[in-house]
Amino acid sequence: LSHSLLHHITHIITQRNYSSKQAKMASSHAYDKVEDKEPEIVLEASGWGHVKIPEDPDTKFAITGHESQVVSIALDVGETCKGEPGTMMFLTPGVEQNASCDGCCERCLSGEDCCVMNFTNNGSTGQRGYAALTPNEVLGKVIPVDMSSPEVGGTLIAQQGTFMGSSGDVNVGISVDCNFMRCCCGGAGLVRQKVTGNGLLLLGATGTIVQKILQPDETIIVDTNCVLAFAEHVKLDIRRTGGIVGMFGGGEGIFNTTLRAREKPGLVIIQSMNQTVFLEALAADKIYRR
Repeated sequence: LSHSLLHHITHIITQRNYSSKQAKMASSHAYDKVEDKEPEIVLEASGWGHVKIPEDPDTKFAITGHESQVVSIALDVGETCKGEPGTMMFLTPGVEQNASCDGCCERCLSGEDCCVMNFTNNGSTGQRGYAALTPNEVLGKVIPVDMSSPEVGGTLIAQQGTFMGSSGDVNVGISVDCNFMRCCCGGAGLVRQKVTGNGLLLLGATGTIVQKILQPDETIIVDTNCVLAFAEHVKLDIRRTGGIVGMFGGGEGIFNTTLRAREKPGLVIIQSMNQTVFLEALAADKIYRR
């Protein structure tokens, strides 16, 4: 009798544990759906959105991971992609690498190394090859930008050192902001990267990355530390953060950055924490942003 009772009790406990586990799994799935869906609605309602990867079957790159991301680029025979030194993670057979120093002076002024790496499928295998790159930034993310899109218009202004790689016609130069107040207080500095072309641009950055397409004459106010990149036809300016109390006690400093699209829609990309602020936080052994 005792063996039979023990077996019966064990069976009941097992069934209850299984039912509890199933209920938790169902609850977890339901919560995940809500958690994934509701923030997206709020984000889209605000006009901002995550950087989206094209779902075109002809897309020749893929981004993997959430932090320290990896971008894999498909290279047909004879095709070349570029990356800043130190970004290469792996190459498939038939893809060879070499360095070039084209535009060395402008690259150095824009916060890049003098050299750039070229990864070319030399056709030795007769097959499509792949090059995988990862940002040099700690916990870096890869931000793809289609330079030929109307909201970019072939020219993008970016923070110094944000160029990570490219595919197709993309060239890195410099843009100089000669306005004393803007270059000192606007968050982009005196010399910015000016990227031109109609190919695929890959930026490397840290933090959470969001983007917005500003409509003509639309203005957005941004923290000076959060500006990552914007189309050339978007005007960057500054404005005071408020009165004396706001400027010295509000935590935003004296100025905010304003971005305004002029004659046509323009792309704006911002980040929640740039590399400088992130490294300063690590050095000061603090985990908050300011």
